[in-house]
Amino acid sequence: MTAELLEAIEAQCAVEGNRKRSPFLAEIMELLLTSEMGQSLREGAQKHRRPLSHELEANLVLFNEHIPTERIVELAEASQRNPDQMLVRLVLLGLRVYERAISRMESEIEGASELIS
Repeated sequence: MTAELLEAIEAQCAVEGNRKRSPFLAEIMELLLTSEMGQSLREGAQKHRRPLSHELEANLVLFNEHIPTERIVELAEASQRNPDQMLVRLVLLGLRVYERAISRMESEIEGASELIS
Protein backbone atom coordinates (compact mmCIF):
# COMPACT_ATOMS: atom_id res chain seq x y z
CA MET A 1 0.00 0.00 0.00
CA THR A 2 1.38 3.39 -0.92
CA ALA A 3 2.02 6.12 1.65
CA GLU A 4 -0.46 8.32 -0.24
CA LEU A 5 -3.18 5.68 0.10
CA LEU A 6 -2.47 5.20 3.80
CA GLU A 7 -2.72 8.97 4.31
CA ALA A 8 -6.03 9.07 2.43
CA ILE A 9 -7.40 6.24 4.58
CA GLU A 10 -6.29 7.98 7.76
CA ALA A 11 -7.86 11.23 6.54
CA GLN A 12 -11.17 9.47 5.80
CA CYS A 13 -11.12 7.80 9.23
CA ALA A 14 -10.50 11.20 10.84
CA VAL A 15 -13.47 12.66 8.97
CA GLU A 16 -15.61 9.83 10.32
CA GLY A 17 -14.68 10.38 13.97
CA ASN A 18 -11.17 8.91 14.23
CA ARG A 19 -12.39 5.34 14.07
CA LYS A 20 -9.91 2.63 13.30
CA ARG A 21 -12.03 1.46 10.40
CA SER A 22 -13.89 3.91 8.26
CA PRO A 23 -17.45 2.70 7.52
CA PHE A 24 -17.12 4.24 4.06
CA LEU A 25 -13.94 2.30 3.32
CA ALA A 26 -15.42 -0.87 4.77
CA GLU A 27 -18.42 -0.55 2.42
CA ILE A 28 -16.14 -0.03 -0.59
CA MET A 29 -14.13 -3.12 0.37
CA GLU A 30 -17.32 -5.13 0.80
CA LEU A 31 -18.49 -3.99 -2.64
CA LEU A 32 -15.22 -4.94 -4.26
CA LEU A 33 -14.76 -8.25 -2.48
CA THR A 34 -18.19 -9.80 -2.05
CA SER A 35 -20.72 -8.31 -4.47
CA GLU A 36 -21.59 -9.38 -8.01
CA MET A 37 -20.46 -5.95 -9.17
CA GLY A 38 -17.13 -6.52 -7.44
CA GLN A 39 -16.78 -9.86 -9.19
CA SER A 40 -17.47 -8.16 -12.52
CA LEU A 41 -14.87 -5.47 -11.74
CA ARG A 42 -12.30 -8.11 -10.76
CA GLU A 43 -12.94 -10.00 -14.00
CA GLY A 44 -12.62 -6.76 -16.00
CA ALA A 45 -9.35 -5.91 -14.24
CA GLN A 46 -7.99 -9.35 -15.02
CA LYS A 47 -9.14 -9.15 -18.64
CA HIS A 48 -7.59 -5.71 -19.14
CA ARG A 49 -4.50 -6.67 -17.09
CA ARG A 50 -4.71 -3.72 -14.75
CA PRO A 51 -5.15 -3.26 -10.99
CA LEU A 52 -8.66 -3.38 -9.56
CA SER A 53 -8.41 0.28 -8.55
CA HIS A 54 -7.75 1.27 -12.18
CA GLU A 55 -10.71 -0.83 -13.35
CA LEU A 56 -12.98 0.84 -10.81
CA GLU A 57 -11.72 4.27 -11.80
CA ALA A 58 -12.23 3.53 -15.51
CA ASN A 59 -15.82 2.46 -14.86
CA LEU A 60 -16.58 5.52 -12.76
CA VAL A 61 -15.01 7.90 -15.27
CA LEU A 62 -17.08 6.44 -18.09
CA PHE A 63 -20.29 7.32 -16.28
CA ASN A 64 -19.24 10.52 -14.59
CA GLU A 65 -18.36 12.35 -17.81
CA HIS A 66 -21.85 11.88 -19.22
CA ILE A 67 -24.12 12.20 -16.19
CA PRO A 68 -25.65 15.60 -15.38
CA THR A 69 -25.02 15.21 -11.65
CA GLU A 70 -26.46 18.57 -10.64
CA ARG A 71 -29.72 17.89 -12.47
CA ILE A 72 -30.02 14.44 -10.89
CA VAL A 73 -29.53 15.96 -7.43
CA GLU A 74 -32.26 18.53 -8.18
CA LEU A 75 -34.67 15.82 -9.35
CA ALA A 76 -33.81 13.68 -6.33
CA GLU A 77 -34.56 16.51 -3.92
CA ALA A 78 -37.82 17.32 -5.69
CA SER A 79 -38.96 13.70 -5.47
CA GLN A 80 -37.56 13.11 -1.95
CA ARG A 81 -35.12 10.44 -3.11
CA ASN A 82 -31.41 9.99 -2.65
CA PRO A 83 -29.37 10.86 -5.77
CA ASP A 84 -28.39 7.22 -6.27
CA GLN A 85 -32.05 6.16 -6.08
CA MET A 86 -32.92 8.89 -8.58
CA LEU A 87 -30.23 7.73 -10.96
CA VAL A 88 -31.52 4.15 -10.84
CA ARG A 89 -35.08 5.39 -11.40
CA LEU A 90 -34.00 7.45 -14.41
CA VAL A 91 -32.11 4.54 -15.94
CA LEU A 92 -35.10 2.21 -15.54
CA LEU A 93 -37.46 4.80 -17.04
CA GLY A 94 -35.03 5.41 -19.90
CA LEU A 95 -34.85 1.69 -20.65
CA ARG A 96 -38.62 1.45 -20.70
CA VAL A 97 -38.94 4.40 -23.10
CA TYR A 98 -36.13 3.06 -25.30
CA GLU A 99 -37.65 -0.44 -25.52
CA ARG A 100 -41.05 0.99 -26.47
CA ALA A 101 -39.52 3.23 -29.13
CA ILE A 102 -37.59 0.30 -30.66
CA SER A 103 -40.70 -1.87 -30.64
CA ARG A 104 -42.73 0.89 -32.32
CA MET A 105 -40.03 1.42 -34.94
CA GLU A 106 -39.88 -2.32 -35.71
CA SER A 107 -43.66 -2.40 -36.09
CA GLU A 108 -43.53 0.52 -38.52
CA ILE A 109 -40.78 -1.19 -40.54
CA GLU A 110 -42.74 -4.44 -40.68
CA GLY A 111 -45.86 -2.53 -41.75
CA ALA A 112 -43.95 -0.72 -44.49
CA SER A 113 -42.41 -3.95 -45.82
CA GLU A 114 -45.86 -5.56 -46.01
CA LEU A 115 -47.06 -2.65 -48.17
CA ILE A 116 -44.12 -3.11 -50.54
CA SER A 117 -44.66 -6.87 -50.91
